[in-house]
Amino acid sequence: MEGTAGTKVVLGDPRKSIPALAAPLAVSVFVMNLNSMADTAWAAWLGGSAVAGLGLAYPLCAAIAGIGNGMGIGSAAAIAREVGRGDRAGASRTAAQSLTLAFLCSIVVSVPLVLFAGDLLGLFGADESASEALDYGMPIFAGSFFVIAGQVVSGMLRGEGASRRSMAVQLAGALTNMVLDPVLMYGLGLGVMGAGIATVCAGAVSLAAGLAFYISGRDMYADLRSGGFAPDRKVSRDILYVGLPESAEYMVMTLINIPMNFIIIGVGGEDVVGTYTSAWRVAYMVLIPAQAVSGGIVSVCSAEFAAGRADLLKEAFSFGTRLSVRLTLYLAVPMALLCYPIAWVFTVSPDLEPLRGDMAFCLLMLAVLLPSMSQVFVGSAYLQSIEHSEIGFLSSLTRNTVMVIGYLAAAAMFGSTEAIWTVMAIAEIGGGLLMWKLASVYIGRFCRSCQAAPS
Repeated sequence: MEGTAGTKVVLGDPRKSIPALAAPLAVSVFVMNLNSMADTAWAAWLGGSAVAGLGLAYPLCAAIAGIGNGMGIGSAAAIAREVGRGDRAGASRTAAQSLTLAFLCSIVVSVPLVLFAGDLLGLFGADESASEALDYGMPIFAGSFFVIAGQVVSGMLRGEGASRRSMAVQLAGALTNMVLDPVLMYGLGLGVMGAGIATVCAGAVSLAAGLAFYISGRDMYADLRSGGFAPDRKVSRDILYVGLPESAEYMVMTLINIPMNFIIIGVGGEDVVGTYTSAWRVAYMVLIPAQAVSGGIVSVCSAEFAAGRADLLKEAFSFGTRLSVRLTLYLAVPMALLCYPIAWVFTVSPDLEPLRGDMAFCLLMLAVLLPSMSQVFVGSAYLQSIEHSEIGFLSSLTRNTVMVIGYLAAAAMFGSTEAIWTVMAIAEIGGGLLMWKLASVYIGRFCRSCQAAPS
């Protein structure tokens, strides 16, 4: 059956296909990360407790977004494999099941968080910052479906190569959030709760925009109008085979911040959590090229894997690795040189000014580790493409466990946040190299199996 403009990109030369898919994704990720930083920047004018509250709530809220990202990647990989097989009906069933799974996941997430988030947040912060964290997080916990489904529909579009439409979906949501943040936080006097409500509204807009593309049916490979929303174990398993470990990987990367925050509070005080979180948000801006390249890799390499084209998969691995490291390095150097001015932006409030130097050092250490950390995203993307996302999860679990142990050791031995930031750099560099090595090993195995298979 004839493909679409998007599927022709997915099945083309990886050296052209990956950048073509990555460029629109980079724009959307940039706006989304800028949007995340805007929450913190607006909260900075409310004082240190508001920033600390966002920092405390961040692991739980990011875990929800991580589930959406993971399920979106699972959907993208599953749909891309159907594209590689030339099965349009299979792609349509996969797209429909992706939305069904988003709904079921949101129920599993929302109920316990709405009931127990207050107790959990209270364990890791002072009363004032925990209250701010709950105000910010509760709308997101209750409206998790829109946050998750907005990411899933974007992944569906990426899976069939419609990267520009995926970008439009993400931009629509991010711009909605940026407009609503000051209106709700200051115009209506909702404070940090307004930022949480804006996040849910943004997810709803992204979902609506994505569904509009599918309902129109213009140049779309998958067709949601044909139904297929009733739970289907086989199709769901194909999505979850990648989506579940990837969601777990995102959750590990975010929930591990809870014990890390506890250690940081014990060493530097609760306001340091806010500046630490802000520093990481800047770091994720630098990692945008790697994230975008990894998104292109999932679509392209999943299709090549399904089609059994080992030569193109190996070529994509070499190309994507070099591209992601080079682009990250281009941005990490200016970040290192401008670490103090960047820290100033996030410590403009008088009660945060004493933390400016510490945040600048944290930013410097992040700049050092980011080129290696780019391989966490890219290496994981290759593993997802060849149906070994569980290896990426185990690698992330190992890396983050080592980081927690390292944070504890630094706190006990040196009692300074500078020591913690140094341990952070060492652990992330090692973790990035480990993920790259694992991806190299498993791609090599697949390529050798293809060569050994009878023609």
